[in-house]
Amino acid sequence: MLPFELTVEQKRQIEEAKAKGDRRIVLDLTPEQRKLDKCYVDEIEAQVREELGHPKRPSSEVSRSLRAARLAAGMSLAEVAERAGMTKQAVRRIESGVNSNPKIDTLLRIAKAVGKSIKIELVDAA
Repeated sequence: MLPFELTVEQKRQIEEAKAKGDRRIVLDLTPEQRKLDKCYVDEIEAQVREELGHPKRPSSEVSRSLRAARLAAGMSLAEVAERAGMTKQAVRRIESGVNSNPKIDTLLRIAKAVGKSIKIELVDAA
């Protein structure tokens, strides 16, 4: 069951694939469908992790910001990795929080690759 309605064009593509006997089809999702699909997948993943006793690793604000900047720039992990001189897996591990202690130089390289910079600010302790 999908967490969104298919468009008329998507339904047409499915019917066409069925008529041809295709067992697989790749549909282009609209941005709204992509967002709903991601939320649905994240929700299922959280439920499975909880059931298995594997909490999701928290990603830092910097990691989330880097990922958001990459997506806003319309860049793939591979593009960012190439521009930053890193592997795609290394970028993914930082964005997801798996690598929770990356070097500042590494964060700066990723930020530069997506057209951003990083600002480090010292604030009063609460």
